[in-house]
Amino acid sequence: MRRALTRLGALLAAVTLLVTAQVLVVVGRASAADAFTGYLMAYFSGESPTGEQIHLAHSKDGLHWRDLNNGAPALVSTVGTKGVRDPAILRSPKGDRFWIIATDLRIASGTSWNDAREHGSTRIVVWESADLVNWSAPRLLDVAGAIPAAGNAWAPEAIFDPASGDYVLYWSTNATLDGRRKQRVHYARTRDFRTVGPPAVFIERPGYVLDTQIVTSPTGVGGFRYYRASADGQITVEGANRILGPWTRIGDLSALGISNGATGGTVVEAPMWMPVNGRTEWVLWLDQFKTGRGYLPLASTNLGNTGNFHRVTGYSLGGTLKRHGGIIGLTAAEESRVLAKWGESRST
Repeated sequence: MRRALTRLGALLAAVTLLVTAQVLVVVGRASAADAFTGYLMAYFSGESPTGEQIHLAHSKDGLHWRDLNNGAPALVSTVGTKGVRDPAILRSPKGDRFWIIATDLRIASGTSWNDAREHGSTRIVVWESADLVNWSAPRLLDVAGAIPAAGNAWAPEAIFDPASGDYVLYWSTNATLDGRRKQRVHYARTRDFRTVGPPAVFIERPGYVLDTQIVTSPTGVGGFRYYRASADGQITVEGANRILGPWTRIGDLSALGISNGATGGTVVEAPMWMPVNGRTEWVLWLDQFKTGRGYLPLASTNLGNTGNFHRVTGYSLGGTLKRHGGIIGLTAAEESRVLAKWGESRST
């Protein structure tokens, strides 16, 4: 009888452990799969005394934005040039870690564009957070120092690579290769945004390429797993099934009267993808830097054909100029924390 009770106790303990493990798995999956209910944008606003810092904005629908922190910087760089531009914001696959990475550059300090291009910082600025409201002190990460005669490191972006379990960190550097000095997009791998592997050329164009950003698509939509938009004279859209390629040119936006200067029209840079929460749809935001009008949105439900892109109307960008940035979706809990921390301006 005692042996039977011992066996029964062991069986009950095993069942309890199994049920507990299943509950923990379910809770973990539910937490990781929480629906996005809003959006957070990180951006810089221009060459003013506080413009080249990290500003934040919030939106419920992705088209109508309100400034956070009353339009003042939410994060300020105290390292490098003590100014930042072109911030990208990203989350880890588990949603338990966030980073903001940005160009280490402050034109408002009196630096000329030529000096910034030829003798600028080869480092980027990194902030890290576990909850989107408590951020680490800024730190510098040298991404381009190993590139011979590198003049800068501009417009950093990153994407998690599930094939390798690390991040592909990419940016634009002015350097000489095969006798030609120009801006090319380089990449390196990182796991923690504290150290990086050796840099290599990622995007080569006959001319320059300044900005690029990659977005992930559900398998089968448009024929590719990844899409990228690059400012290379046009806004060129490409597709690939692996982050490092091979990449296939899909087209550009010249039919919409939009270019990066090669064919005139509405001249833009800094393509910024925004997957629309709950739908197979994307908004591609483009910075109208030439006229200083801030971002212009295009929408598409199929990135595999640039003929599917169309201009969006009825949007608003809030009270501050929004330039070259990044957007992530927010869960309800994240929205609550962010709004409690920085508040939401009622200006539109």
